[in-house]
Amino acid sequence: MTPAALQARALQVARLADRLGSVFAQELARVLRQTERRLGAYVVTVADGGRGDLVRGAQLAHVRREIRRALDQSGYDALVDVATADPLDQIAETVFAGRLARRSADLIGPIQVRLRGLQALQLADLLEEGDVLARALWKATVRGVFNSQPPARILDDLGAILDKSDAQIRTLYDTSVSIYGRQVEAVLATDDPGARFLYAGPDDALARPFCKARVGQVYTRAEIDRMENHQLDNVFLTGGGYNCRHVWMELAASSAAAA
Repeated sequence: MTPAALQARALQVARLADRLGSVFAQELARVLRQTERRLGAYVVTVADGGRGDLVRGAQLAHVRREIRRALDQSGYDALVDVATADPLDQIAETVFAGRLARRSADLIGPIQVRLRGLQALQLADLLEEGDVLARALWKATVRGVFNSQPPARILDDLGAILDKSDAQIRTLYDTSVSIYGRQVEAVLATDDPGARFLYAGPDDALARPFCKARVGQVYTRAEIDRMENHQLDNVFLTGGGYNCRHVWMELAASSAAAA
């Protein structure tokens, strides 16, 4: 494929990633608001000032599990499962289009197995974020109860944690989707040490300086490996860092020579 064709494909993947991120953000907001409503009953029960500390302490020992269950019942686990299945398949299919034919049939199977493993890692990371969120909510509940805060104040604190986690989980998802696209490109790349890579993707207002300085440029793998985006390690897989929508696309030998 020519550099122009690769750039067009990168823009297609970036637009798809943007759509997937938007859908995920909407569903995540719904799930977290539902979780907040479910937590109200737990907080009122354990914050009852008429109960002794021993009783409330015993209740709080179970609340952490109930908080994680509330997150699951609100649809968090189901959301991240769906968001790391078909959407990532769509990313892979878009990257593969017109490029997988370059690889022999006996390599296609192992490539697909490897990508399934990468999807499983993305799923595990997002599920772990649910566990981190549940711990943060539980700690805030414990502090509120033993500081004799009224339920309304505790719920305000939990709401603030949910809002912060909403943004963090969205960023993780957007970054994971982009990294997955680059991982797909990486498994399609040859082992040629002289291979050259086009940095392709949008050149718009959302592009950070690192990306604007490199989009449309061609580099060797050694040059890429010496780069720093000052956010995430391994620029070949993380590009410009969090939320980056760009990708390193290997050029055919003839295209590389002309670039």
